[in-house]
Order: sequence, then structure tokens, then C-alpha cells
Amino acid sequence: MRFLPAIALAALLVPLAARADDTKPPVIAEVKATQRGGQVQIEARITDETGVLSATCHHRSKGGRWEDAPMTKNEFDDVFKVSFASAGETEYWIESSDILGNGPATYGAATRPMAVGAGEARAEREPPPRREPPPRRQPPPERETPPKPTRSLAKAGPPVIEHRKPTVALPEGQEVTLRAKVHGSSPIASTGVFLRRQGQSGFDSRLPLDQLEGDNYEAKIPADKAHGTVEYLLAAKDESGLQSFGGDGGPNNWFSITFKPRAPIEQPYAFAVNPPARVQPGQAVTVRAQITSLPPSDEPTVPAKAQVIWRGSDGQEQIAAMEPDTSGGLGGFKAQIPPQPDGTVYYQVVACDASGGKCAVSTGSKRKWHAVAVAAAPGAKPVPLDALSSKAPGSLPE
Repeated sequence: MRFLPAIALAALLVPLAARADDTKPPVIAEVKATQRGGQVQIEARITDETGVLSATCHHRSKGGRWEDAPMTKNEFDDVFKVSFASAGETEYWIESSDILGNGPATYGAATRPMAVGAGEARAEREPPPRREPPPRRQPPPERETPPKPTRSLAKAGPPVIEHRKPTVALPEGQEVTLRAKVHGSSPIASTGVFLRRQGQSGFDSRLPLDQLEGDNYEAKIPADKAHGTVEYLLAAKDESGLQSFGGDGGPNNWFSITFKPRAPIEQPYAFAVNPPARVQPGQAVTVRAQITSLPPSDEPTVPAKAQVIWRGSDGQEQIAAMEPDTSGGLGGFKAQIPPQPDGTVYYQVVACDASGGKCAVSTGSKRKWHAVAVAAAPGAKPVPLDALSSKAPGSLPE
């Protein structure tokens, strides 16, 4: 089941005080279901103190396989609707959660679904109610002044968001600035950008969409998020409570950006590292490496400094200094990682020159790690780790 973008993103637009007090799931009421001409339409009034995160209608032909259909909220009220094609008897149930994770609230269930069609069919066979003739119109008094026509004021619309996504290829690992124009009939109260990885449901994080001047706004995708393909959606809410979402051609269509991998950085040192496949629990992990300079130097040289950056079962990064190891030949280094409990130890070997300006990492990227299993008996190979090192020098490739 996927979250509805235009519903889930209400999280940004709710005051913090209201969020802290809300512990109740949404309320589902006034459910109506009709089936005519092979088309089913279901609507329900769904309300919540801080905002509805998702509303989904699960439906099937009686006895068939359940299918999920996201329900869409009306623009000016709390009614959620969905329609789908169906022949014969149809069963359904509804579930909904709020932006704080309260819920799900349900109307029906997979084990006791609601039926669509039977009630409507009976209603269609009943004869229409008898219509009484309208009462005879009485002439108005001679001196009666006709009422003045009243003017109906058009409802103010929600905020308007104008944005174009970047059109050029963007390199990985660099901050990206998104610009937009936001304006409306009422002053804008809050804005934001929702970010997620491609294919993910809901959203990863909320970015501030800051006002610069007038209706000009700006948001920044941080460098650590600028990898692979990311999706984003803009949101705004005015002081009257109307809100809108800015997507790629529609409020439910997320913009996407694919970042271009940087060209490989040529490292100044070559590594020969042979991690042990497994160590016993409570036993230190010995890390050995041979590190020498790369051509075009006439004679290979060794780095001035080498260290091991490692992660244990607690996920915290630590550093172990490496000492020269004459048994490893030219450029031989050795270090020990303290004994660890069952699990996996991940590590990288980093070498730098005396100035610290030229550095290299044994895995070729500070996002990749060697893995050593800590176990009493042989088992499955440790799962590779892809995580950016926080202690590796900034000049290393990602």
C-alpha cells in the first residue's frame, strides 16, 4: 500500500503543539458506496486532529483477490473518494492513519468486509415516491417590495505553487537549490518540500522552503541526499487553512532528479588488503595492509600515516591507528580492532601523506566497507554495508 502524497504531506503543515497532544487515530464516518454501470464509487468523511496521513480502500469481487485503491481528499472538505471498475458483487473495507502514526482506523476489515451493490439494486427496483402537486402560488401584496438580489462571492482558492525542476545533469554529492514561486488569495502560513528515494512510499524527510522576497521561495537538497534518483513534492498552506501541493504536472506526481555519478577520483596509493573471513567472539580483529604510491613515481613510496576506521555491532565509528609492519614488506601496516561480540565488523583502511592533502581509501569509496564475521562457527557471508563514513577525510571519493 502506498501513501497518498497529497494527504501524507499534511505533516509539515500542522503546528507542533497540536501534534504532541494527538494520540487518537482518524475517525471514519458517513461512508457511502454505490455501484452503477460496472463502476463503484466509495466516499467517506475522514477527520483527524493533526491531519490524515493515508486513506486506502481495499476492494475485490466477492471471494477474489484484494486490491488497494488510495482515496483522494476533496479540496474544500474532509470527504475522501475513490472509484474503480467492478462487475458483480463487490466487497470493500477502509483503513486510515494520521501523520503521527496513530491508527490505522478501519471501516470493516478483510475478515468482515462491507458489501456494495445489494442495497443499491433494491433501491433501484422500488417505485419512485409519489409526487404531490406543488401548492398554488399566491400573488404578493400590492405594496410588497421585491427582495434585492444577493451577490455570491466565489470561494478563494488554495495557494498556487510554480516550480520547474532542474533540467541539467547534476553531480552526486553536491547540494542542490530548488526555487519556486508561492502565492495565494490569503497570506502564506507555511511551506515545505518532501523528499524520498525513488520508489519509496510516504517520504524520507521534510526540507524547509524558505521565503526570500515576495513570492520567491527556496529549498536546498543537502549533499548527503544527492545520490541516485530522489523524488520531491512541494507543499504550501495559507492562513485560511487551504493547502496545495506542487508536483510534476499534478499534485500527486512527484518530481524526480537523477544524479550523475562523479568521474572516478584517482587515488595516490594502492592497497593490498586481505580481511579475515571470520574471527571468534571476544577475539581481536587484526587488520594488515600493504600500501604504496602509484606510478608515475620512479620508486614506490609509503604513506606517512595509515589508520583503520571501523564499525562494530553498535554502529558507532571508531579509529584504530596503524603501525608499520615489517613482515608485510614495503608499505606494510598493521592494526588491531578490539574484541567484539557476535555480529559483523566493518572497516576501511585510510592512508594519507604527511600534509594530509593526499589520501586514499582501501575500498575505493568512503561509502564501502570491508566486512568480517564475528561468529563461533562458519555461517552466511556478512551483508555488504553501503554507508557514508563520517570520519573519513573529505577529499576521499564517495
